[in-house]
Amino acid sequence: MSEPISTTGASGAALVAIASALVGQQAGPLATIAFAALVGALVSLGEVETDSRVAAVKYVGRYVLMAVVLSGTLAWALEMWAGIPAIEALAGVAFLIGWVGNRWMALRSAVVAAIEAVLGRRGAGQ
Repeated sequence: MSEPISTTGASGAALVAIASALVGQQAGPLATIAFAALVGALVSLGEVETDSRVAAVKYVGRYVLMAVVLSGTLAWALEMWAGIPAIEALAGVAFLIGWVGNRWMALRSAVVAAIEAVLGRRGAGQ
């Protein structure tokens, strides 16, 4: 596979933003989510090592499906906590899910470490 370049994620995000603005209303939310997740998974695919084309298709399919399933819930959470309308956040959330790809465990570890650090500081300060 070709080596990823540093602007791959930024260009993918720009592509999703432009495409969802152009065809989001006509295609509907589910098609927009699937397209955004596909772009994110393809960006992520450029950063991982796969053995064959079948493995690459399975990788992309797995994260597109996960994004389609989870993006509605995460967009709803963004609407509740940040006030961003869920319909506007769907494409961005789906892109991020696809882009994170198989780095979920590393991301989870980083979030847990950050929470522990915050709780450790609060516990030491009291």
